[in-house]
Amino acid sequence: MIVIGAQAALARIGIGPINASVAATWATSAMGTAIAALPLSVWAAASSTLFVGGSAIQFLGHKLEGAKPAFLDDLQSRLIGPLFLVAEAAFALGLESELREQTERVAGPTRWGRIVGDVALSAA
Repeated sequence: MIVIGAQAALARIGIGPINASVAATWATSAMGTAIAALPLSVWAAASSTLFVGGSAIQFLGHKLEGAKPAFLDDLQSRLIGPLFLVAEAAFALGLESELREQTERVAGPTRWGRIVGDVALSAA
């Protein structure tokens, strides 16, 4: 509902969802670049503050929805995302070919560098 309300409010002042998305992406990139240029102590404090603040907003959203975050259920769900990213990065770099073969035997072939439907995926 919040997203729909925000889109409706932006539409009333002439900003469509695509333009809002582009503006948000640009603003985030500009803010990240500005923070990265700061001295290490300021950069670390700003990044930590944004991370904690973003997490707090996400928890607030879950509270408003009445659903708890999935990663609070058990340790396994907290590890799946990072492990998946590490494995995919290793596969894309040509590392851990034996693990990749085992994974493909169990879960099916990976799609790195292959055309899937109308979308071309690549490891680059």
